[in-house]
Amino acid sequence: MKGNELVWRTVADAALRGERRWSSVGQLADESGVPLRTGYLAIERLLEIGAMEPRNPGVATTNPEKVLTLLAAWRNLRKDTIARTTLEAAQSLMDSSQRPYAIGGADAALVYLDGWNNVADVGMRYVYMPANTITEPLPSGDEVSILAMDKRATRNWTNGYSSLAQTYADLFAQAGWQAEEFRRMLWSRHFATPDWDQKETRS
Repeated sequence: MKGNELVWRTVADAALRGERRWSSVGQLADESGVPLRTGYLAIERLLEIGAMEPRNPGVATTNPEKVLTLLAAWRNLRKDTIARTTLEAAQSLMDSSQRPYAIGGADAALVYLDGWNNVADVGMRYVYMPANTITEPLPSGDEVSILAMDKRATRNWTNGYSSLAQTYADLFAQAGWQAEEFRRMLWSRHFATPDWDQKETRS
């Protein structure tokens, strides 16, 4: 993922947890794992569209939905795909080594929907792993996409699934009715009512 996407993901995930205040752009850049200049460039767009506002000190997220939409619109799964393989091969990768991984896509969405599923088929499955840990050749397949896992994801995704913001963006970037149904359920869970309560709990 590009640096601006890492910043947008960090902002979106924090806002979805109710944490909207950043004491400085430096704090946000550090949390995102990007240079300070990249942090400024990333929030410039958020300020332009009213998704964030300047504070003294720092910045605050005022529209989490806009941040998430921007992240989703930029998401390019193809560029981060290491391999497409079989479910058996992907499961073997997860079971046979100590490499970090996180399950994404519709499987992750189900976690954030408390297991509620009115879609029978989850479609393509996604698994994140650090690119430098995939050293063995994988059989070709169309059941699982292995995606590159960035350093901040390796550190922060401790529940074994891609973060809520990343999951939403990945579903947005997928074709097919299954991904769209899961994306709409996530949207309804978090944005069905107007977001007037602009909490700024992060200092």
